[in-house]
Amino acid sequence: MPERVLLDNDVVLKVACYALVEETVAAATIDDIPPAMLGVGRFVVRGRLARAPNIADRARATAAFERMLAAMLLVEPDDAEMAAAADLEAEANRRDLELDGGESQLLAMLANRACKLLITGDKRAIAAMAIVAVGVAGGRVACLEQLMAHIVTGTGAAVTRARVCAEAQVDRAITACFGCSTTAPPRDEDVLDGLASYSAHLDRTAPGVLLPGTDLRNVRA
Repeated sequence: MPERVLLDNDVVLKVACYALVEETVAAATIDDIPPAMLGVGRFVVRGRLARAPNIADRARATAAFERMLAAMLLVEPDDAEMAAAADLEAEANRRDLELDGGESQLLAMLANRACKLLITGDKRAIAAMAIVAVGVAGGRVACLEQLMAHIVTGTGAAVTRARVCAEAQVDRAITACFGCSTTAPPRDEDVLDGLASYSAHLDRTAPGVLLPGTDLRNVRA
């Protein structure tokens, strides 16, 4: 089955903490094909869920992850993709950029397969892609803030905010966008403006890499 959307470990971990599993799977399903993650990533995410000190409800997050795992595809790079990933990682290291093995493998798969999008929570990897792989990644990468904007557009900020603020230590930028430190809930447009501001800053840092816009509907065009 050809993959359409790839998710990195950081995105999977955070949406599991936020219990936004069904919303994320729906957002990242294209042509009736669910999103995919690296097979080895399930062990990484389980380990982080078991040990991370910033997760308030570990049991809920773990259950959400297992539910998400059952709904996704698990993929592994082939030999050619492993070689391409090693080259990307080596070039990033040569330039003193941060592009780890998992991100480089997903990037190689994005280049080699009929994938439309990579959603990653690793902003340093996105910055590296702008220098070592913009020809591959250009317009085919989305950040966590773009995913959250897509979800808010579909479900509204109030529902999503309750999930985010219950795990306010998981991601400080996302927590700030949803106004978790304020009593009065922000309007949908205020949350979307905050998410768009973070995405725009990243776009300036890594020009040409991110999917245009602030939600994922553009990838279906």
